[in-house]
Amino acid sequence: MSKPNTKKCEHCKKDINVTYSVCPFCGGHQNETSGTLPPECPRCGAPLTTYVSDSEKSDKEEYDICSQCGGMWLDKDDFHRATATRHVYKTVEIKSEYRQTPIRGPIDYIPCVRCGKLMNRKNFGKISGVIIDRCGKHGVWLDAGELGKIQHFIADGGLDKSRDREISKNRMALKEVALTANENKFMQRLLHFWSFKRILFRGW
Repeated sequence: MSKPNTKKCEHCKKDINVTYSVCPFCGGHQNETSGTLPPECPRCGAPLTTYVSDSEKSDKEEYDICSQCGGMWLDKDDFHRATATRHVYKTVEIKSEYRQTPIRGPIDYIPCVRCGKLMNRKNFGKISGVIIDRCGKHGVWLDAGELGKIQHFIADGGLDKSRDREISKNRMALKEVALTANENKFMQRLLHFWSFKRILFRGW
């Protein structure tokens, strides 16, 4: 079994970094369009088990869950459905105010379950404190308990608070730009004034 940050070379079958397109051992080129990888936990390397929600709707949610560490993989559409405000308000009951937990531990980039490329880390909603691992093309990896934290954050109005903070931040930035523009305009007028006086009194 390959380590979480490695994949098997398609030619010599040795472990290589998931970002390599050419094998350093045999020089073989890796075919990135050969299809998706078999689902394997990017944290501990254990096989993932696919769970499909028992919803009667056609757009059932599908998660790939690691029975060893409790993490889960959600494809892009499934993640969007699971974190849609309307869906969360209907299915999640909150009994306490959401509190952001301190971000601890070393920064660890893990590979995408589908393509094997290293994913970006992102603070969900910018202020939730839940750092998700995201592949822009395929989906999101959530460590154990993170989906519940995200839905709690959303149900408690976290996305609205995030938008309000962003609006306030942009408003302050616009005020600073306007203030700087006014200061520049004043300085230009002052320089023009002194230039005019210099010309006017040059012969005195």
